[in-house]
Amino acid sequence: MQQTSPPPEMIPLPRAPAWSGLSRSALYRLAAEGRIRMVKLGARTLVDAASVRAFLAELPTMQPRPDPSRKGAA
Repeated sequence: MQQTSPPPEMIPLPRAPAWSGLSRSALYRLAAEGRIRMVKLGARTLVDAASVRAFLAELPTMQPRPDPSRKGAA
């Protein structure tokens, strides 16, 4: 049986946008607002994955609006 490694808890900032779906500037803005956590390790900036997951989990669910041009479509 192949073991999978647990997801990393700290994501290097250059990889964080692809991992999270958030832009680099959005990550910086959220950190400045105290909504996610970033830390410095020497010259590296690391993004706390758990704080990003918690932020994303708190976002409201999207409720799509019916498309009026598709009346009667199933």
